Amino acid sequence: MVGAGSVAERKARSLIDAQAAVEVISPVLSCGLKVLLRKGKIRHIASDYRPALIKGAFLVIAATDHNRVNLAISRDAQKHGILTNIVDVPDISNFIVPSVIHKHGLIIAISTSGMAPCLSKKIRIELTKDFLPRYLKLLKIVDAARKELKSSCLKGTVRKELLTRLVNSPKACGYSKCFSKKVPGKIIREILSEL
Repeated sequence: MVGAGSVAERKARSLIDAQAAVEVISPVLSCGLKVLLRKGKIRHIASDYRPALIKGAFLVIAATDHNRVNLAISRDAQKHGILTNIVDVPDISNFIVPSVIHKHGLIIAISTSGMAPCLSKKIRIELTKDFLPRYLKLLKIVDAARKELKSSCLKGTVRKELLTRLVNSPKACGYSKCFSKKVPGKIIREILSEL
């Protein structure tokens, strides 16, 4: 990671979540990156960008406010076959990073293929507010139903058919109003018997 502002911090956290070893190249760190450094989640190279600093990297994300530096990072990294993402500049990147919603087992990635990152962010916010709560409840029901069906020793094709009917049932989201945290097995058996 080259850069140490809020965007670099967000990208670093995503890389850490993906179990990556993260090095941040920047003379100074944001408060959040300092916390990650103290926790041992990142390494800090207290320096301005130099080509030698990215040698051997698998991927490089540049999140600086300096176009010339970003261009140099892109050129140097790609010359060495390193995956390169220059934040918000897809023309000089060889991969893009989608906006991601990751909640309770549900992962949704949103991308405008680098054409409008701000639109990806808007869509992510709207999906999180309007769409996600309903589908997280449904995911909880389907997960519980799937576990119940697996324990019943039904064939995979029968389980798949029942789960597909559950997901497509007009009543599916209504079931989630019956409970808050855990889905009782008795309720799942009743739901499955109605399909």
